[in-house]
Amino acid sequence: MRFGKAAVTVLAAMIALMAAQFAWADESGTYRAVRSFHNDYITIDHGGQTFTGGMLTGTRTIIESSGGPFVEGANSYTECLVFSSSSDDGISLQAPCVDTDADGDLMYTRAVRGEGTVGAGGGGQGVWELLGGTGKYEGVTGTGTYRTEYLEGGVAVVIAECTWSKA
Repeated sequence: MRFGKAAVTVLAAMIALMAAQFAWADESGTYRAVRSFHNDYITIDHGGQTFTGGMLTGTRTIIESSGGPFVEGANSYTECLVFSSSSDDGISLQAPCVDTDADGDLMYTRAVRGEGTVGAGGGGQGVWELLGGTGKYEGVTGTGTYRTEYLEGGVAVVIAECTWSKA
C-alpha cells in the first residue's frame, strides 16, 4: 500500500514537472520578421552635425517563429518615431515603435543603431528591444538584431531576428 502511494506521488510530481516544462516552453521563443516602411523625415544641418527625425509607417510580417504570440504569417501595422544625429564620429539612432496586430493588440519596441545612415542607399545593423504591450504581448520582453536598407522614394526594409520571453 505504501509503495502504491509513493508511486502515485512520484507520478504526480513527474506530471507536474512536465506540465511546468511545457508552460515554460510556451513562455519564450524566437521569431524573424520583415518590416516595410515609408518614412517622412526632416533633416537639418547643425554646425558639424546632422539631425534627422520623423515618422516611419508600414507593416511587420512574421516570417519564422518558434510559436507563442508571434505566429508565422501574422501581420501588423507599425508606427515609429525616429531620432538620429550624425557627424564625422558616426550615427546615433533611436526609434520607439508600436505594432498593432489584427486583434488590436499592441507591441512596444525600440530600435537602436550606431552605424550606417538614414538616406537612400544607406541603412545599417542595430539592436531591437521588445518592451511589452497589451493583450497577448503583455509582459513580453526580449532583444534581437535588425538590418535596415533605405531605398529610393522614402522606403525602408528591415529584417529582424528576436529572442523573447514572457514574464
